[in-house]
Amino acid sequence: MDDEARTPPSHFFTLRLWPEATEEDDPVWRGRKQYTANGEVRYFQGWEALVEILLLLMEEDN
Repeated sequence: MDDEARTPPSHFFTLRLWPEATEEDDPVWRGRKQYTANGEVRYFQGWEALVEILLLLMEEDN
């Protein structure tokens, strides 16, 4: 079996995260994910949204 057949699928992307001030005490975290293979960009707000994006990536491999 060659190395390619044994290597599980993977994704390479960059994340940019920044806090956005709100009228409340806690900032809202916003972010940008760029998939390096095709340049696709997705923006999100909050950690839950980031998790949803990552879960969608994993589902595409199944």
